[in-house]
Amino acid sequence: MKLSLNWVKDYIDLPDDFDLAKLSYDLTMSTVEVESAENLSEKFEKMIVGEIISVTQHPKADKLKICQVNIGNSVKQIVCGGTNLFSGMKVVVALPGALVKWHGEGELVKISETQLRGVDSYGMLCASSEIGLSELFPSGSEGEIMDLSDLNAGAGIDLSVALNLNDVILEIDNKSMTNRPDL
Repeated sequence: MKLSLNWVKDYIDLPDDFDLAKLSYDLTMSTVEVESAENLSEKFEKMIVGEIISVTQHPKADKLKICQVNIGNSVKQIVCGGTNLFSGMKVVVALPGALVKWHGEGELVKISETQLRGVDSYGMLCASSEIGLSELFPSGSEGEIMDLSDLNAGAGIDLSVALNLNDVILEIDNKSMTNRPDL
């Protein structure tokens, strides 16, 4: 069974500086066996909400666009092949150092500042499949960038905070619960 630590915090006051390893150990020794603990926000390190300020055609590529994107503390230029880009759109920005699946397939790729056909690009605008959120945010077509425009989050906010994915999921062994009627 999977259990949200945020949900547990609704019922139990945990200190701000608690140790997850110690909590898992204490739960295993006193009540139920904790098989694993996954910090969801780690998947979204160096990913933030950005807001597209402008979109222009790439001078050397028909399928690429040059976007000026507000990332909270500055405006950065990002080259993107997304098909649904528009000015004012809120998007997921993978900053240099973030790990994504290129086009949603294969191994994780580390994003870096680069040049695409002679134009500087700082980071990447992401589709939901590239960051593992295609079940929550299904795309209508290939090449569609994840649209966060309906989200009430400003540019520069960490993606895990904006999507309320800053949680730890504890995986509890069901055997120990089914044999304990008090649980």
